[in-house]
Amino acid sequence: MGEAYRLVTYIMAGFAVVYVALEIVLNLNEVDNDTSNIILFEAAKDKLFFIPFGLGAIMGHLFLGVKTDYFGLGDGLPVIILFSLAAIMTLIGFKVPFKKPVWFLSILLILGLFYGHLFWSMNF
Repeated sequence: MGEAYRLVTYIMAGFAVVYVALEIVLNLNEVDNDTSNIILFEAAKDKLFFIPFGLGAIMGHLFLGVKTDYFGLGDGLPVIILFSLAAIMTLIGFKVPFKKPVWFLSILLILGLFYGHLFWSMNF
């Protein structure tokens, strides 16, 4: 497990470095409002309101693990449920136009955080 673990760690660190470099380039260019946070926020306010929920679930999964598996969902089922919820939210976003204020997106982020923590936990 040691070599594979190290390889995954290097790949993830590489993704982080590339992301930070991209953000620096986007902040320094001449185009206004083209950073990833603004693009994601605008997409979430429009039709892709699953983005805060998905990001919250990933944060809860990675950083808020629990020692016991409360719900016994296994490894694959929480990912399938998360994908299904994102697909449903995407369909709603494209079919039902409604205003998505910041408080609504914040609630989705918090719900995703709880989902990632309780249902998709890394079980430390």
